[in-house]
Amino acid sequence: MLTMDVPRVVLTHFSEQPLGRVRHQLADALHVEIQPFNELKREGCPCLVEFDAQSAAELSRARELRQQQPERKIIWLVPRLNIPVLKLALSLQITQVFALPLSPADTVELKLLLNDGFQAPGHSLRPTHEKLRNVLENIEQRFEQPLSLQKLAHEAGISDSRLCHLFRQHLGLKFSLYLVCRRLEAAPDALQDEGLNIASVAYKLGFSTPSHFCRAFKAHYGMTPTEFKQGSSQGRHSHAFHRYLQCRNPDYLASES
Repeated sequence: MLTMDVPRVVLTHFSEQPLGRVRHQLADALHVEIQPFNELKREGCPCLVEFDAQSAAELSRARELRQQQPERKIIWLVPRLNIPVLKLALSLQITQVFALPLSPADTVELKLLLNDGFQAPGHSLRPTHEKLRNVLENIEQRFEQPLSLQKLAHEAGISDSRLCHLFRQHLGLKFSLYLVCRRLEAAPDALQDEGLNIASVAYKLGFSTPSHFCRAFKAHYGMTPTEFKQGSSQGRHSHAFHRYLQCRNPDYLASES
C-alpha cells in the first residue's frame, strides 16, 4: 500500500479512456492521478502525456503544453516511437519518450525517474531514450565516417548490449542495418553526381569496399548501382529498407499503399 510520501504524478490522456495498464504498472512506486488533457491542471508535479492516435493534432497540443509549462517535467508515452517524434521531443526539451505498451525494463526505468526512493535490484537510472536520440543524431551527422556500435555506445555512456536492445525495441532494426540504410538513403543523390563513379560513391558513403556497397544497394533497392545510373526504375525496396524509411518518416508507408 502506498504511503503519503510516495511521489505524485499526473497521467493526462487524449483518448476517452486512458490505458489503465500504465497506472497499474506504476502503482507500486507512484501515486498516479488521471486527468483528461482538456482538464489538465497547472501544477508542479511531473506529467505523463499518453498519446492515442499520435496524430498531428495531438502532437500540436503536446507542443502547446510544453510552451505553456516550460519548467514542468513532462514525459511522453507514445504508440509508435520513431525518429520524427524523438526529434520533436528533443526540440521541446522532453527528456524521456517511452513506447506503449511499456516493457518491463521501461516500467522500471520510469519508476526510477520519478521516484528516487524506488528500489529496483539490478537496475540503475539511465536516461536511455535520450541517449538513443543522441546516438541517432550522431549517426545523422557522421554516417559517412567509420562508425561502430561499440564506439557510439561508449560516446553516449551506455552499454553495447543496451544500445543494441534499444535499436531493436524502438526502431525494429539492428544497429548495423540502420547504419547501412542511412548510407543507402544518400546513395541515389551521390550516384547522380556525374563526377563520381560507383567506387567513389561507395567510399564517400562510408562503405568499406565497392562490392559491399553494390551488394547492399542491390539488396535494398532491388537493382544494381549501375542499373540505377542507367535510369532503371524496376527496383523495389526491401522490407528492411521500408522499415527504415518508416522510422525516418512515419507517413512513408501510407503514401506507398
